[in-house]
Amino acid sequence: MTNSPDDPEGNLLRPKFGVISGGGGNRIELMVSGGFMVFWRGQVVYENGRIKRFLDENIARVFLERCDRVGKIIH
Repeated sequence: MTNSPDDPEGNLLRPKFGVISGGGGNRIELMVSGGFMVFWRGQVVYENGRIKRFLDENIARVFLERCDRVGKIIH
């Protein structure tokens, strides 16, 4: 993939989401269908048999922080 003349460093192509602070396998990823999915301690988070989807990255981040606080995936 090449960078455009308007974005020589490729910043428009680089997502702001990724590994959540603290490591431990927590991360947020953009879904192809839109929205975000999360991994808590390396495990995909499911809800009702489907991948739990977040419409906003910040909401996903707060969810992971809450899971870390209680030490389990919350529903």
